[in-house]
Amino acid sequence: MDKLVERDYEELTLTQVYDESSRGRSRIVALGGPLASGKTALLASFARRTADAGAKVLEATASRAERHQPLGVIDQLLRARRLFSHGAAPEVRSAADGGTRARGEIHPSVLGLLHSAFQRLTSGRPLVVCIDDAHFTDVESLQYLLALVRRMGDAPLTIALTYCPDMGRGEVQRLVQAEILRLPNCTRLDVEPLSRAGVTTLLQDRLDPGTAGRIAAECQRLSGGRPLLVRALAEDYARGAAEPDARHRPVAGPAFGRAVLTCLYRAEPVVLEIAQAMATLGDFRSAAVVARLCGMDPESVGRVVATPGVGALLDHDLLRQPSVREAVLRSIPEQQRQILRSRAARLLHHEGAPAAVTAEHLMRVDEAIPWARQVLCEAADQTLAGGDHETAVGYLERAHRESASRREQLDIAAKLVDVVWCYNPAAAKSYLPDLVAAAERGELSVRQSAPVVRSLLWNGQVELATRVMAHLDDSPAPGDEDSARYAEPLRLWLPLAYPGIAPTPGSPDVSPMGAGLDPDQRATAALGAVLRGAGDEEALPAAELVLRKALAGAAGPASSLASLLVLIYSDHLDKASAWCDALLASIGKAYGLVWNALLISARAEIHYRLGDLANAKRQAKAAFALMPRESWGTAIVIPLSLLILTTTAMGDLGEAETYLDLPVPSAAFGTLGGVVYLDARGHLHLARGRHGAALQDFLAAGHLMRLWGADCPSTVAWRVNAARAHLHQGRAAQARELLTEQLALVPSGHPRTRGQAYRALAATLRADERPQVLLKAASVLDRCGDSLNLAYTLTDLGQAYEVLDDPVQARFHSHMARTLAAQCAAASLPEPPAAQTRKAWTQESPADAAEPVRRLSSAEWRVAELAAGGSTNEQIARKLFITVSTVEQHLTRSYRKLGIRRRTQLPSRLAELVP
Repeated sequence: MDKLVERDYEELTLTQVYDESSRGRSRIVALGGPLASGKTALLASFARRTADAGAKVLEATASRAERHQPLGVIDQLLRARRLFSHGAAPEVRSAADGGTRARGEIHPSVLGLLHSAFQRLTSGRPLVVCIDDAHFTDVESLQYLLALVRRMGDAPLTIALTYCPDMGRGEVQRLVQAEILRLPNCTRLDVEPLSRAGVTTLLQDRLDPGTAGRIAAECQRLSGGRPLLVRALAEDYARGAAEPDARHRPVAGPAFGRAVLTCLYRAEPVVLEIAQAMATLGDFRSAAVVARLCGMDPESVGRVVATPGVGALLDHDLLRQPSVREAVLRSIPEQQRQILRSRAARLLHHEGAPAAVTAEHLMRVDEAIPWARQVLCEAADQTLAGGDHETAVGYLERAHRESASRREQLDIAAKLVDVVWCYNPAAAKSYLPDLVAAAERGELSVRQSAPVVRSLLWNGQVELATRVMAHLDDSPAPGDEDSARYAEPLRLWLPLAYPGIAPTPGSPDVSPMGAGLDPDQRATAALGAVLRGAGDEEALPAAELVLRKALAGAAGPASSLASLLVLIYSDHLDKASAWCDALLASIGKAYGLVWNALLISARAEIHYRLGDLANAKRQAKAAFALMPRESWGTAIVIPLSLLILTTTAMGDLGEAETYLDLPVPSAAFGTLGGVVYLDARGHLHLARGRHGAALQDFLAAGHLMRLWGADCPSTVAWRVNAARAHLHQGRAAQARELLTEQLALVPSGHPRTRGQAYRALAATLRADERPQVLLKAASVLDRCGDSLNLAYTLTDLGQAYEVLDDPVQARFHSHMARTLAAQCAAASLPEPPAAQTRKAWTQESPADAAEPVRRLSSAEWRVAELAAGGSTNEQIARKLFITVSTVEQHLTRSYRKLGIRRRTQLPSRLAELVP
């Protein structure tokens, strides 16, 4: 048996009533309370305790199904024990079947038989009669029991019954309220819901005390203190606690839904009918709407809802629990459920309910309804505004099927492409063929064509996109605001997103700070100005203005991302970092999966430019994993570029090669992302020692940027990277020419780009000229926060000072470089191009180009160089912080590799190796 909680008073009262009855005074005790308040458990406990005390116990449970059966409860009692002789039983049953009197009248002979039987039962020991759910008792049984109580006198008889106020037939409630409860020997007990302390105690049957105490308040709110529902919540919580994502708050799960449905089944049919109507209607369910759906008047519905016996089972908060609503809806037969939903949809539409509410029912109705398409489209807009993309797509797909005309189908298909692209660009492809064909027939408006063009370009279908654009009217008719509204974004964004087919990024004659510009115009003008190298004076404040508008919900994702790129490409990485974090925290997901992935990619780029390789790689991976590979389209080059750059810088060249092996659409190289990809691939080639391939990629990137008029040195520093590739191949003059050009083009406010150029330029200078330029580069890079390139620059400084015989400075800068590199998670720092060039000098012997000279190690070269300059072995040992024995070993190996026999041959032999 279930444990009784907070029922001490009731149990004590029942015991007192039984004690009085057993001393020779018949008593009645009526346990009243709402459904599921624990009356049945209390009655069962009383029956068990009195039986243990020696009483004879007769039990019956009244049923809603048998309440019209005369003497149905009496029949249960007489079948429980053999109360009558063989001859008397038929007479009682005859009366139960109707007999000769009208129903509801007392049959004297039957009353006599019952009186005799009850006297016989009470003659030896006390008799206890327990009737559960007495509100469903048939009228005749209740009348006979009342008549018996009046006639039993001092017999040791106790009748205990449970009932719910205002439930059951009106005549039964009249008998209970007007006669039974008014009897002088009747005791009334109101069974109240459990308090919070009682709920805590009950929860401890299934849960540990700490958990029970923590969730008790919420369980009391959900259950209303009904023990049956509290136990169901404990069961749901115990089941959920075993799952990895278990929450700390109680959840109304399947057990709770079943328990509520059990209570509704035990109530009057009208209660379940109203609950089913409410569950069907969902949140939009006024009393008037519920009444109309049930075919009742609002007053009747209000009375049922307010019935104490129902015990708030029709409460809004209870029925809105998903598990409860699902259980109640499942209780409706499928065919009837369809009819009810169809009626609900029509009713809600007539009542002016929000489209999203009506659409929920339309989605579950098989029949075609003329006005459904419009409602579904409105509902899609509402749910999209709420961030529910999947539901919106479902509404649009149903609306597409419901469309009555070709024009409607095309309009909804274009809208589907627009919505689906934001979350799953690959899924939008299925709608494109019909829309492209319609565009070529001139059936699409500019508004409908815009998302088609965007999706085609995203998927690399450039030829189809240009064909669709060819059918757009470049000069909309006066007053045709729809065409102008949707043609303008295409004109603005196409040069920036796909300069390969529209090679003029932004309009040179538009100022980013011009009055009256909307966010799209301002963002495109600002980014266009930065890409053209037109300066940042107006672009930076314009970009930050757009970002402020974006956080306020007044700017879209495209203008937000473009404004972030303005800050990134202007080397304002601290500002870009703060704005990007703010966007991701507040509205990143609201933009849709695609824009969220692009924002996360931008965050990864900021991390990379700041030298935070671990976070850059993590964010790039997170962005890449947000969508399937096929959904990335041509934009796949964006996360791939960042993954190649970060893994290369971290020394994970094998992993970088795996990203390089992933296929990239050829159309991607018509985008700025394609240029970044070429730059990343060049970095990997350079790290692998494939200097020719690296130079080819860097120069290809530069060619595209110049071709498109987007040769911003801070976007992709292709000249710096190409110069480094030249230096690795020993072509210092070509490198110096590129770097001079780079420094002339870099605006004054771009410190990171300028610092990189200074570092590369130092490698083209004489050893004694390098430190000054490298120190300048280090100062600039330190101010802009680029830790990785600062570490590279300090490495170069350390090696420059080593060549200049300044071991203190060499050791100091090398130590700083290693510390910074570790903080950046960078690989072992590369040798500067000057050192790499020096190694290249040892590759071939001018005396015999066909006979390669064995390569000197870096240590061997330094020792040989100092020895050639006239330093003794002891002096070399002090300068390089090594032993004299090590110096001698290095020299011995150097002589052998260089093909010489004595120290005096070193100067000329080393000079021959320098091109």
